[in-house]
Amino acid sequence: MLLRMASPIRRDGSSVHYLRKRVPADLTDKAVGVVLRVPVGDETAEVQVGRSGTIKVSLRTHDPREAKVRQAKALAYLDDVWRSMREAPRRLTHREVIALAGEAYRHSKKTWESDPGRATLWNMLHQAALKWDPATAQREMAPYVAELLQRKALRIDDDSSARLAAALHEAFKDATALLERWGRGDYGPDLVEARFPEWKPIAPLRDVPLTVGIIALWTDWAKEARLANRTEKTIEEYGSLLRRFVDFLGHDDAASLTPEDFIRWKDRRLADGLSLKTVKDTDMSVFKSVFGWATENRRLTENPVPKLKLKLGKTIQERPKGFVLREALAILKASSSYVAAPRELPQTAMAKRWVPWLCAYTGSRVGEMVQLRREDVEQRGPYVVVTITPEAGPVKNKQTRRVVLHEHLVECGFLEIVKAAPEGYLFVAASDREKARGRIRAVKNRLCEFARSIVADERVSPNHGWRHRFQTVGGEVDASERVVNAICGHGRRDVSDDYGDRTFKAMATALAKYPRYDITQRVTEADDLAA
Repeated sequence: MLLRMASPIRRDGSSVHYLRKRVPADLTDKAVGVVLRVPVGDETAEVQVGRSGTIKVSLRTHDPREAKVRQAKALAYLDDVWRSMREAPRRLTHREVIALAGEAYRHSKKTWESDPGRATLWNMLHQAALKWDPATAQREMAPYVAELLQRKALRIDDDSSARLAAALHEAFKDATALLERWGRGDYGPDLVEARFPEWKPIAPLRDVPLTVGIIALWTDWAKEARLANRTEKTIEEYGSLLRRFVDFLGHDDAASLTPEDFIRWKDRRLADGLSLKTVKDTDMSVFKSVFGWATENRRLTENPVPKLKLKLGKTIQERPKGFVLREALAILKASSSYVAAPRELPQTAMAKRWVPWLCAYTGSRVGEMVQLRREDVEQRGPYVVVTITPEAGPVKNKQTRRVVLHEHLVECGFLEIVKAAPEGYLFVAASDREKARGRIRAVKNRLCEFARSIVADERVSPNHGWRHRFQTVGGEVDASERVVNAICGHGRRDVSDDYGDRTFKAMATALAKYPRYDITQRVTEADDLAA
């Protein structure tokens, strides 16, 4: 299955896309100084990992579609690098050694095919190579061995390295002889290339005891997940949980896992205070996904994850899931009068001022509003519209949607605030999507704390409470359910929802039925109960 990835980044003031990727936390120290040869189109980019642990590579294209294709290939290469760094150096089979030498031979042909240069130069190199003793050949071929291993993201043992150097020496002699012939104008058939098999690592025999790394399985799973529809956030969360699982086990051997290991983990998590729902919907879901993939792809002979039936009791609902009017007004009042705390980032203070209001009138997820950029808010005829897009940050259903803003927000001056803001994110101190990702979560946490300081009742979510309230009010004022769901970004329930568009006019009509929030209004608990 192929997965869709996050969009490549563009530098400020440039239309050229580039890749920015952090080294996994468990490899940060090990990776410093490592030279990578990242594939970019038909070429490679040489990058040395610095102490910052961040890899930045130009994708060398202005085309967004081509940039996504190139980023997928580059990320797959990096995943191979991380996996090889986590695993012990491997021994190459004889076939693999000759196949890698063939890769170098074909690369030479492709590089010099159109213009091979002077035949005398290639003859000189060929004659020199014929005189090398084994020690000289090892020394001369060492840079080519290193480059080839970097291109293929391989870590091999010393014996394999020596055998590869010898094979490259033979391929070098063959290549210089061919290029000499081309330089003389003889482009007759190449009878040498056929001796090299295709480069395709041969899987070890299954009857040989193997150690299959749990983290290595996740790395390979992530490569497929990244090319379909899993977000980086989800992939990293899976990796984080599996690393904690490895720490709990005290080993990284997936082949030795037993159902009892997962039961022990479940019991420990419950003893640590996690809810049965979290263990079932998060932990077990991760295990089933990654180890199920490993079994289907013949990385494991059987799936070690047991079929646990974790039955959840029906939750007793003691109050509305969303904010009641009194709570909503209290948060919005505090938001309207909010003054930035000492040393608080202006973007965070601005989020506390405006995001609660945006959520109150759109029913959007808090993160969707936190990641709004200046260009995402615009006037469309008589309507002010916000664009919620995965280009800015995570969107649950990964679909871009446009939402009309309630006229009260416009009257409160939100559009003027946006126009006066600099380009980029409104509520996050970041210049691009990659930098914004962690900061979006941080601002969401600050908003959670802000709301919780006003509404202390832990039975209502301090962020998600707005979505429930928006739906509740929509029902009270008889707004179109289909349009309300479209504004909120809820998934469509049946095939009938695929027919017809939810236009700006329809959204504005529905929102006009929503009463304005009057923060001067006094509402008591009794009033809420009566409602």
